Amino acid sequence: MRYFISLLVFLGSYSISFAQNCDCKVNFEAVVSQVKSNYAGYNDKVNLKNINSFNKFTNNLRQKALTLKSIDSCYVVLKTFTNYFKDQHLRVQLGWRYREKFPEKVVAINKQFPKKIVSPASAEKLSELTNISELDTETMLLRLPSFEWSEKKKLDSLLSIYQKQLKQKPYWVIDLRGNIGGTDYVFSGLLPFLYTDPIKILPDEYWSSVGNIQILKENLADENTSASSKEFLAKLINLMEANIGSFVNPSGKDSFTSKLDSVYPYPKKVGILIDRNVASSAESFLLIAKQSSKVKVFGENSAGVLDYANTQFFDLPEPEFKLVAAISRSKRLPNNPIDNIGIKPDVKIRNEEVKKVVLIAEKLKQ
Repeated sequence: MRYFISLLVFLGSYSISFAQNCDCKVNFEAVVSQVKSNYAGYNDKVNLKNINSFNKFTNNLRQKALTLKSIDSCYVVLKTFTNYFKDQHLRVQLGWRYREKFPEKVVAINKQFPKKIVSPASAEKLSELTNISELDTETMLLRLPSFEWSEKKKLDSLLSIYQKQLKQKPYWVIDLRGNIGGTDYVFSGLLPFLYTDPIKILPDEYWSSVGNIQILKENLADENTSASSKEFLAKLINLMEANIGSFVNPSGKDSFTSKLDSVYPYPKKVGILIDRNVASSAESFLLIAKQSSKVKVFGENSAGVLDYANTQFFDLPEPEFKLVAAISRSKRLPNNPIDNIGIKPDVKIRNEEVKKVVLIAEKLKQ
């Protein structure tokens, strides 16, 4: 309650605004309605145990929204609401124009929200470029800072250029630190190198709502959507339209196994370095890679942002706001949650260690 009161004090004192015609009440009701209708985690996180406290929390914010007319103060209310669900795949985003015009205001707003207390982050400066190089005569180093779609072509090209070395070096270090995800398609070219045993996959199931169907239809109509994606979307939309108000599983299975034709002799051992910022599809990569007998994970727990996924962008009445919401849920739930827990490394490395990559290479050779 103290946190909520401090936000109200902040809202009352924060007078800088981007526009004076933001109807916060209308935007708040839109967020509440869309989260309830479209967010895949809503019914898991709002239940008989907490419905009364949730309704009280929501009504308090609703009353505050009645008095607000500026984008900055309204954003705090909307962000407070979505933060209730403790899911980084559910959030309200400020438009780029606002963030570009008032960067210092965005910083000031974000400071109002407490962050989890953790040990100090590593002081190492991390490369933001996807790259493959020879660490030493026996070890390849793969730096993978992102799995955004734009990295797919880069990584596939590097895997082709360094194919000979990758198949001859007995040790690999994959530096995944800072990788907040993107799409699973990006890392698909790595999997044959890591594969040793059949990979068990627990698929996602999609929440079927009118809003989710509409936004998937927009994706289907996008000329930049690939043919294979269009085929998947068309099948998913048909399934959702026949099952409004429930989860649908396009795979038709609770789990399935993926088998490859061969096991590469090299690399023999692979060390994957992770940190607290490794999230989403990067964690999906970890879940697959850890099933290989070649792989050990080093570092600290990952971020824990994977239980609810396949985020979509929903329009709100105020053009400077976008609601980002996950529309799918992993079949790992409820038995094996990852959100706000993360994936634990096999070998923990202290953040104070400044030569983590070299340390991992040494451990792989032991």
